Amino acid sequence: MLSSRLSRAHAMVQIHICVCLLVLAASDIVAQEKKLQIEELLSRHLESVGSASARAAVKNRFAAGTAKFVGRIGATANVEGTVGMVSLCPKVRYSVKFPDPQYPGEQLAYDGKSVVVGSLPAGKRSPLSLFIQQQELPLKDGLLGGVLSTCWPLLKDPVPARLEYKGNKKIDGRQLHVLGYRQQKGSPDLKITLYFDPETFRHIRTDYEFRIGARLGVGPNQSNLIQESIYLLSENFDDFRLVDGLTLPHSYKLQLSVQASVSAVLMDWNLSFEKIAHNQQIEDNVFTLK
Repeated sequence: MLSSRLSRAHAMVQIHICVCLLVLAASDIVAQEKKLQIEELLSRHLESVGSASARAAVKNRFAAGTAKFVGRIGATANVEGTVGMVSLCPKVRYSVKFPDPQYPGEQLAYDGKSVVVGSLPAGKRSPLSLFIQQQELPLKDGLLGGVLSTCWPLLKDPVPARLEYKGNKKIDGRQLHVLGYRQQKGSPDLKITLYFDPETFRHIRTDYEFRIGARLGVGPNQSNLIQESIYLLSENFDDFRLVDGLTLPHSYKLQLSVQASVSAVLMDWNLSFEKIAHNQQIEDNVFTLK
């Protein structure tokens, strides 16, 4: 009887060990598949931009065109103007100008050391400038502007971030590859998600999201509890055309959504580029705001 029980116990231990080994093997296979998916996605994405020689030939980029701002919630402006983008990695400058004294536009710059944003009349900041002030990573890492920027981090080897393949997701009726992007060092509160077309492997969207948790009010005029605030900045890229052997988007849409306890914001910037030029003479003061 004792021998029989020992045999059964031994068999159960062996089964448990086999199950554990199978689980570990399956986990290893999944990890390897995700790694292969990331490597293939990055490789195909680079090919979608252009050949290695065409990419290496570009030292800087200047893009110019028209801009249209639409304030949907939190602002009523509907104005048209111009846009200019300059990138000389790691330096970038984004300039959007409107003939509106109350909203003259946006100025965003990174000179390789510091992120600086422009001011509105009376020293105020726009919601977009405030977003970039709170979260500098999109400018510092070269994410803002996607492949329109020569600082686009996926062009670098190795990529200066931790990447996670998250499968597919339907966005605006399209199934897209989803890639999580996290800075190697720094605050993890900014969630960055990159989206790629499954057929062309072009980068067509980025979402930046961060949240400020609910907290107690500190003043006599504040309620006992301030609700959670959600900030979401989305970039969408379209109208890809060939420029000097590189396939670059000529349509670029920014949308900022803010759901805060005391206010809400929904704003669009529709940018259309008519001129993209490479390896221009660029003065260093372009990347500073006066």
